Amino acid sequence: MIELANISFSYPERPVLRDVNLCIRSGEYLGVTGDNGSGKTTLVKLLNGLLLPREGRIIVNGASTSDRESLLAIRRSVGIVFQNPDAQAVGETVEEDIVFGLENIRVPASEIDRRIERYLGMLGITELRDRNIGLLSGGQKQLVNIAAVMAMEPACIVFDEALSMLDADNRRNVLLRISDLNMRGTSIIQITHNPEDLGNCHKVIAISEGRISQQGLVGGVNEGTGGKGGMGGMALPNNPAISDDLLDSCHSSIRVIRDKIGIKKSRMMTNDANCTNVRTRSHHPNIRVFSPKFPIVPEGKRGGEFRDHRTDPRSGVFREGGGIEIWHLSHTYNPGTEWAVPALRDVSLVIGKGGITGIVGGIGSGKSTLACLIAGLDTPTSGSIAIDGRSPEPGGNVKILFQHPEEFFFERTVREAVSFGLSKAGLPEDAVEERVLSAIDEVGLDRSILGESPFQLSSGEQRLAAFAISIAMKPGYVILDEPTAGLDQRSRKRVLDAIRRMTDGEGAGGIVTVIYISHRIREVLGIVDRIVVLDAGNLTFDGTNGMYRDQV
Repeated sequence: MIELANISFSYPERPVLRDVNLCIRSGEYLGVTGDNGSGKTTLVKLLNGLLLPREGRIIVNGASTSDRESLLAIRRSVGIVFQNPDAQAVGETVEEDIVFGLENIRVPASEIDRRIERYLGMLGITELRDRNIGLLSGGQKQLVNIAAVMAMEPACIVFDEALSMLDADNRRNVLLRISDLNMRGTSIIQITHNPEDLGNCHKVIAISEGRISQQGLVGGVNEGTGGKGGMGGMALPNNPAISDDLLDSCHSSIRVIRDKIGIKKSRMMTNDANCTNVRTRSHHPNIRVFSPKFPIVPEGKRGGEFRDHRTDPRSGVFREGGGIEIWHLSHTYNPGTEWAVPALRDVSLVIGKGGITGIVGGIGSGKSTLACLIAGLDTPTSGSIAIDGRSPEPGGNVKILFQHPEEFFFERTVREAVSFGLSKAGLPEDAVEERVLSAIDEVGLDRSILGESPFQLSSGEQRLAAFAISIAMKPGYVILDEPTAGLDQRSRKRVLDAIRRMTDGEGAGGIVTVIYISHRIREVLGIVDRIVVLDAGNLTFDGTNGMYRDQV
């Protein structure tokens, strides 16, 4: 179906792909992996003519991507779902967004409604049909983009890190639907850093330094027998004791219990005489979830270790020297209108200075909303937030790294982007340069990247550069919203190591308090001191890392 012959491509002064040869058969399920900046997304854009090769040729169903008259047919045959859903959203509502693509390929009006219902239902987001896309979470937007491309029913669909913002339940469902499409004849190209996404591939290739470095059957992916080097630094799964799927199932079990017994806000607690051992239906029958008979705050326990969040957060809380205090926080987008969307419901929480607090939960649970409110980027509908005793201020002592930080670059070079805030703060040039170099070293980027345009970096490199901007500013508080999404294993390790150094006072930014938002539960457990779980805007767990592990 798709043939690449001797393909080479370069951005100005930056070679990306070199002498690539690849044949993708009709109905094939191909996995593609590789380090950040290896050329994966560039390869994707070449497949349907968004970019044209400097050398070589690309043939899709017998037509060349260099033939302008064939481009429309090629792009109808090869649909792409990119990592950043905002880059593909065109409609105001979910329905309008899907209709736009269908009308452009002249799908009959009588068929459009059927496809919308089918693909929204397939991905479990039928209730989002009339929602404003701008009010959806990052994960919900990814699901809408996936549905929009699937609804066009191309012969081949390319997923370019398109599952990176999904929680384990939704990722598992999307992978199942992708496999169903493949079994019905749709060719699939899955580009990912997550080895768990490659289990159904017929073949996996790795791109390294612009070349295909490995090609063959996926075979050992599910058994964890692959090597790290040949797979672009990607470690294959090896049946970890605690998996994201297991923990997501635990969250699902908690929701089942809460719904059945009519508790709006439940709390996982330690195995205690005041807890009821409840066995629920789950993918993992050995999971035990504990539901409290009554709220309790044991004597001598710090609030961050054991606290009933339904009471005033100051009750039973130990804190010194300020921190983040949240009282009965609720937030609704566009209240009083037909677009009203409740995002947070009566959340009370205290985060003391120092350490790393993880915030986890499914898509649309309110994680990013809470982050924006803490950073002072929006005003809550009700309740209050205090940062060291003061109201949050945009651009103040809380810095936030968004899910898609590349959208916020506006300078010509990476050096100018990292130094912008420092220069505006009035630092002398030598101090600015010292901080810029230190921050770039901290995130593991080569200093040569400082002279490059941030817009020509790979998405992973852009994320690391944006992280360097946050580190260089030396804030007291940093909120990281999915900081490792779309990063390869090496880059994820660099970010996690940098975060640890920040909280230990060894990094470029001194000692800071970190709020870490992620769907990668195992990753969260490996770095945070404390975990907060949100579910549909409700705070359902607040305790130490050890307490959380005890429940699983």
